[in-house]
Amino acid sequence: MTTRIAVVLCNLGGPDSLQAVRPFLYNLFSDPAILDVPLGALARKPLAWLIAKRRTPTAAKGYAVLGGKSPLLENTQRQAAALAGALAGDGEFDVHVCMRYWHPRAAEVVATLKQAGYARVVLLPLYPQFSRTTTDSSHREFLRECERARFAPRIDVIREWHDAPQYLDAVADSLRRELACFPDPDPAHTEALLSAHGLPRKLADAGDPYETQVRATYEAVCARLGWPRTTLCYQSRVGPLEWLGPYTEDVIREKAAQGVKQMLVYPIAFVSDHSETLYELGITYAEIAREHGIAHYRVCPALNDDPGLIQALRQLVLGATKQP
Repeated sequence: MTTRIAVVLCNLGGPDSLQAVRPFLYNLFSDPAILDVPLGALARKPLAWLIAKRRTPTAAKGYAVLGGKSPLLENTQRQAAALAGALAGDGEFDVHVCMRYWHPRAAEVVATLKQAGYARVVLLPLYPQFSRTTTDSSHREFLRECERARFAPRIDVIREWHDAPQYLDAVADSLRRELACFPDPDPAHTEALLSAHGLPRKLADAGDPYETQVRATYEAVCARLGWPRTTLCYQSRVGPLEWLGPYTEDVIREKAAQGVKQMLVYPIAFVSDHSETLYELGITYAEIAREHGIAHYRVCPALNDDPGLIQALRQLVLGATKQP
């Protein structure tokens, strides 16, 4: 049994080839936290298969543009390496990566941790804002796999960190750097959209704290910036249900109609670049902006291995492990 502590970075995952797009989507929609339907698994499995089949051609086009796969695993691995380096002087920590819907999944990671003999594990989701569809889903799957493997370490879960000061500082600094790249780097002449991943309205109304925490992150970043033109909006809406709004693509059109010529977009709920930041915001929404007359449209990169984010993660780990 090792005395070292395993830190597990939990993230969504993404297909590692175009052939993996459909099974990745099937895994995603097979999650009851994502697709909650009457009759449970009996109806969910065939419905997930149908949704994955229908969505694969469109999703594959986006991944093809990104080089035939999602860059999320590589970006998360870089974050893990940077965090391991930051923790090197703080104690005996090893940092691992665990993906929810593609490899390495919880069963693989748990097997590795059990074989290494870890007695203590810190689960650190790379979702700053808590939702049952993200942090809670990853946590539950990890616990299920631990039980299945008869692996019973002490597990410390970092539930949310939407208000971590170093994280908020890093977001504000990133926005300032990107603003400087515009022809007119005056925040009074630039519309800043802070775009979060969407969530069905019914989940927020049922008590999921995601919307409240996204709003808190947005307000804290705005307080740091002091910019006069900012909007919180939501992207990645799918299906017929009402989702959190306003929707990012609608806000782009509305601001263009008001005469906005410079627009800066920040992925406020993401800390690792992947298809939603690089393709949806960076390509699909950029086309909408151009078509509606916005001359200068920029998307801030996600923080990825930004030193400010890594220090925020380091502090979260140290805070979670301060009790012996």
